[in-house]
Amino acid sequence: MHYAPGDGKWQLGEKATLLNELRQKMTPEDYEQDKQALKEFLCGYFSSGDCRNSQGNSICPVKASPSGGKVLKVRWAYPGCGKSGSLRLVVVAYCDEKRVVIAQAFDRREDPTDDDIRDAVSDL
Repeated sequence: MHYAPGDGKWQLGEKATLLNELRQKMTPEDYEQDKQALKEFLCGYFSSGDCRNSQGNSICPVKASPSGGKVLKVRWAYPGCGKSGSLRLVVVAYCDEKRVVIAQAFDRREDPTDDDIRDAVSDL
């Protein structure tokens, strides 16, 4: 199945506060470009037909959320972060609903633990 960014619903979880902080540092244009690029990147993964496998070092399926969504750990570099920057995102994909929630964001140096991931998706 082919997924496109406009096909579903994209949400930012309440615990993803780091993304709001980064948004304040970006121009509105840069933020929209980055948001669109992330959506396209994730849609490419969803369209691959096998969301049980990792996509290189960028996307790694971790587990299922309590509500049945597929939990992914995603590496993402935002504009201006440089080679050593970037984020680790905890993303929950509800494939049947075509809904994606960015549950939590961590600085690259803070690779989320299993407990961090469990906490990020506990109320989704």
